[in-house]
Amino acid sequence: QREKLIHELEEERHLRLESEKRLREVTLESERSRAQMRGLQEQFSRMEETVRNLLQSQGSPGQNGEGTVNIMKVYQEKLSEDSGKCKEGMEKICTVADEDSRSESSGTEEEKEKTKLLLERLKALE
Repeated sequence: QREKLIHELEEERHLRLESEKRLREVTLESERSRAQMRGLQEQFSRMEETVRNLLQSQGSPGQNGEGTVNIMKVYQEKLSEDSGKCKEGMEKICTVADEDSRSESSGTEEEKEKTKLLLERLKALE
């Protein structure tokens, strides 16, 4: 019975280490996604600035209206594309975080219950 307890404690330790490892992996993935998001936001800001500069450099609005319309179409397409990328990135982060929190919370409750039982057994053995 003592060997069984030791084995269960080792199993608990192993599960805890696996959970901590998974948490570190998810945290790293989240940090990478945040960095990617910041990069996309910076790229988007530069693109906005470029469009503004192009529109200003064209002179009066009536002078080259067709060119302005084309630039605005390209700008809107890029905006939609980047918005989609940002949305996908955020959805991925949320999905991974939700999955991990669900597995962590269910595992944590189960681990707490097992730990409680093991402690009771240890007290009984003493």
